Amino acid sequence: MIGKVIVSLLKANADLTALVPEASIYPYVINENTALPAIVYVIESLTAEYTKDGWAGDACTFSVISFSDNYASLQNIVDEIRTALELKKGVIEDITYQQIYLTGHSEGFNITENVFLNKLTFSTYITSY
Repeated sequence: MIGKVIVSLLKANADLTALVPEASIYPYVINENTALPAIVYVIESLTAEYTKDGWAGDACTFSVISFSDNYASLQNIVDEIRTALELKKGVIEDITYQQIYLTGHSEGFNITENVFLNKLTFSTYITSY
């Protein structure tokens, strides 16, 4: 369900969608023959937390992976992804989430596909669905 929050925040950033069309933002897998640049978001983990009264919330970790054939363009995309997500909190589609924090960053180059990639990892806490 956190996927609804991630995609909503990414698509709400006009500067990001100017660099990567909304149709090129995917959960888990990019469609074959998708033109670059493109973005994939992945839920890494979701850990339910409980009190004696029941469910208290879910600690969630997710990643946003961006792909481009141009390194400078990739850096602009990464900057906008971070702007779209970092420190955001609120309610989207009845999902209440606390501040989103950047917790990791890695990047590389896939020589087989001739593409640069960047992975930003975030965490948040969900308090209602």
